[in-house]
Amino acid sequence: MTPAAEAIWSSLEFRKPMMLRNVEPLSEELLRWQPAPDMNSIAWQLWYIAEVEDNWIRTLVTQEPPRFPFDVPIRKATPQQIPPKQLLLDYLSEIRAVTRHRLEVTTDIGLEHVVEDPDFGTLTVREVWAGIVTSFAWHAGQIALTAKLAPGSPVTTMQFNYWRKSVISEQ
Repeated sequence: MTPAAEAIWSSLEFRKPMMLRNVEPLSEELLRWQPAPDMNSIAWQLWYIAEVEDNWIRTLVTQEPPRFPFDVPIRKATPQQIPPKQLLLDYLSEIRAVTRHRLEVTTDIGLEHVVEDPDFGTLTVREVWAGIVTSFAWHAGQIALTAKLAPGSPVTTMQFNYWRKSVISEQ
């Protein structure tokens, strides 16, 4: 993997363990809980993360048709069509393996290839990957917040030792 592709991969993987720690203890009911009627559940966020990571590259970079393993795009799915947690986690894991392979075969020249996105306009493949990385970070943060807000959630506020040590030493 080139250094640039490695940086993209590392950026995608950096927050994944924390996101999975937030999802793991949740029941199916909490996974589907919505903070408000027009807000998305954690299950929706998990599905969205994997679908964007796969299909943005498919449509813009590899020129493949989008793939919808649950027979419907997430944006058109009803809450009843959202699969159980394990299937969503398997989907994310499958797409991460695909992503790793895609990045392993991507060259620095390939990252500079220009594509046209209907929403963002002219982008390099590097910028498409940056969009995928930031989308993952954004939605992983939404998962953390939603998990902490869900009634009766076993997820608590994450404690970071580096922060605690610096605050204590400043007092």
